[in-house]
Amino acid sequence: TISDASGNIENLKSEASGFLSFQLDNILFLLIVGFIGGLISGFIGSSGAFILTPAMMSMGVPAIMAVASNMCHKFPQALFGSMKRAKYGQVDVKLGIITGISAGAGVLYGASIQTDIKAAFGDVGSNLYVSSAFVVILAIVGGYILRDAIKLYKSGTAENVEPKLTRIARWVQSKNIPGTMIYFPSIGTKISVLFTIPLGFATGIIAATIAVGGFIGVPAMMYFLGVPGIMASATELVVAFVIGIGGTTIYALDGLVDIRLAMILLAGSLFGVQLGAIGTTYVKDFLIKMLMGIIMVLVLFSQGLKIPVYLSEMGKIDLLSQNTIAILDSTSFVILVLALTTGAVIILYALISGYLKHAKELRLAEEEEAIKLKEEEEAFPTSVSGTQLSPIGRFEKILVVTDGSDVSKGATHEAIKLAQRTEGSLSFMSVLMKNPVHESMYKQFLIKENKEALAYLEFFNTEATNAGISSDITIRHGIKIHQEIVDESEKRQVDLIVMGRRGLTGLKRLIMGSNTAKVIGYAHSSVLVVPKDAKIEGKKILLSVDGSRYSDTAATAALNIAKHLKKAEVLIISVVYSDNKEKRHNEAVENVKRVEAFMTQEGIKVSGQILSGKPGEAIVEVANSKGVDLIVIGTHGRTGLDRILMGSVSDRVIAYSDCAVLVVKTA
Repeated sequence: TISDASGNIENLKSEASGFLSFQLDNILFLLIVGFIGGLISGFIGSSGAFILTPAMMSMGVPAIMAVASNMCHKFPQALFGSMKRAKYGQVDVKLGIITGISAGAGVLYGASIQTDIKAAFGDVGSNLYVSSAFVVILAIVGGYILRDAIKLYKSGTAENVEPKLTRIARWVQSKNIPGTMIYFPSIGTKISVLFTIPLGFATGIIAATIAVGGFIGVPAMMYFLGVPGIMASATELVVAFVIGIGGTTIYALDGLVDIRLAMILLAGSLFGVQLGAIGTTYVKDFLIKMLMGIIMVLVLFSQGLKIPVYLSEMGKIDLLSQNTIAILDSTSFVILVLALTTGAVIILYALISGYLKHAKELRLAEEEEAIKLKEEEEAFPTSVSGTQLSPIGRFEKILVVTDGSDVSKGATHEAIKLAQRTEGSLSFMSVLMKNPVHESMYKQFLIKENKEALAYLEFFNTEATNAGISSDITIRHGIKIHQEIVDESEKRQVDLIVMGRRGLTGLKRLIMGSNTAKVIGYAHSSVLVVPKDAKIEGKKILLSVDGSRYSDTAATAALNIAKHLKKAEVLIISVVYSDNKEKRHNEAVENVKRVEAFMTQEGIKVSGQILSGKPGEAIVEVANSKGVDLIVIGTHGRTGLDRILMGSVSDRVIAYSDCAVLVVKTA
C-alpha cells in the first residue's frame, strides 16, 4: 500500500551523513527501479536515467547524493548499452566521442553549481533545485517530443518513412565552416563540430546537476543535427559513459557517492538495458518518441508535487500541515510508480510483439522460398547449374587461402556457403614459408608444420564434401606468400580468391600490407576479404561507384552476387571528394542513377546515396551504420610505388571495415 511504501521509505532515512540503512524490501525496490531504468535506457538512450534520480529522492536520499550515485551507476550501464546497440549498427561512435569531450567540460562546471547550492542552502535547497530543474526541462522537452510523436503517428508516416529533417537541422547540415567539418555516418554528411560543442556542454551541465543529460542530448541530436531517433538514442549512450565516469570521479572526491545505491541499481539495470536495446530493433521512431514523452510528463507531475514541500521546509511559503505534506508525498510516489510501470509495459510489449511478428515473417518467407524452389525445379528439370552469361562476378572456381587460424576458419566457412549458393567448386590452399635456414637446420619442424597444414586442409575439404561441394587441397612453399597465392590462382584460373583478415589496430591498419594488398594488386581474379566473425547473410550489399570502367565491373559483379544471395538489397553509393564539388556531385548522381536503373531492370531492390569525404572512410562509415554485410568495390590493381603514391581506397576499406569486402578486378 501507499502508506506502507511511504513508511518503508521513511525507515531508510539516516539522521547522520545522509547515507541510508537498507532493508530487504528496500533493496528489492531498488533492483526493480534499476531494471526498469535500464530497460528505458536501453530503449531510448541514457535519458532513461532521469527516472532514477526522482526514485532515489522518494526514498529519502538527498538530491545531491542521488545525482552522484546515479552517475556512478550510469557509466557501466551506458557502456554495456552502447556495445549492445553497436551490434545492430545503431551507434555513431565518432559523434558520441566528439560530443562526449565537450560534455566532460560541462560536467565539471555543472558539479560546481550543485555543490555551491548545497553549501548555501543545504539538502533541501539541493532537492528544490533538482525538482525544479526536472519540471522546467521535462515540460519543454517532454511536451515537444510527445506532440511530435502524436503528430507523426497521425500523419500516417509512422510505419513507413523516416521523419523529415527539421528546418534547423537542414540549416546546420548546410553550413560549411572550413577546418571544422567532420563526416558523421548517422547523419550521412559532414557538419561542423562547432555545432556539437554547445550540445555536448549543455548535456554535461544538466547531467552533473540532475544526473540526466540524455533527454537533452537525444532530442538535440534528432532535431538540431538531424540524427535518426534510434541512432540518436544509441549514440547518446557513448556520451553518457563519458559523463558518468567524469561525474562519479568529481562527486566521489567530496564523499557524495553512495556505492551501495549505485551497485544495486546497476545490478538491475544491466539486465534491463539488454532487453531495451533488443526492443529497438522491432519499433519505429515514433514509438520511441511517444514513450519518452509519456514518461517525462509523468515524472514532471511527480516532481512538481514535491516543490511546495521543499519551499515550505525552506520557509519560502507558509508552512504546510503534516497531512498536506503526506498527501503530496504519497501522490508524487504513486505517479512515479506509474511512470516506471508505463515504461516497462510499453517496452516489453514492443519487444514481445515485435519478436513474434518477426518470427512469423521469417517463417512465411521460408515457406515462400521453398514453394519457389519447387516450382523452378518442376519448370526446369534439366537446367544447367553454375553457369553465368557474364564472366564478370563469376564464382564457379573459388580459391580459399587458409592457415588454420580462427580468422581463416571464418573466411573458409563463408566460402563454403558462397560455393553452395553459386554451385561452384572450392580449392583450399595453404602457403608455408620457405626458408633455407629452416630447410637445413629444422627439417623436423618443417615436417610437423606441413603435417599440421595438411590436417586442417583435409578438415575443410571434408566439410565442403559434406556440403555437396566439389573441392581439393594444395600446399605451396615459398618466400613470398602473396606470389604463391597469385601463381596458384593463375594456374587454376580461378574466379575468386577468399582470404581472412585479422582485427587490425593502430599502425597495422595503416600498413595493411602486405599479403592481402599485394594479392589484390597482382592477381587477375577478384578477391573476397572476410574479417573475423563477419557473416555474408545477404541482408544488404554496398556497391561503391565512380563512373569508371572499374566500378562498372564491380556493379556487374554486385548484381550477380545479389542474385545468388536471394536478390539481396543493394545500396549504391558515390563519394564526392573533389575541389569542384558541385560538378562532381552532379556526376555522382548520374552514376548512381545509371547503376540503379541497370539493377532495377534485373529485379534487384536498390537505393542510392551520395556521400562526401575521403572515399575509404566514407564507405566504411556508411557500411557500418547501415548494417551492410558485404561491400563490393572495383580496383585499378596498382602495385609498387604507384600504389603508394596514389593510395588505395580498397586497402582502407578492407583495413577498417567490419564486414566482408569483395574487390572486383576488370575482366
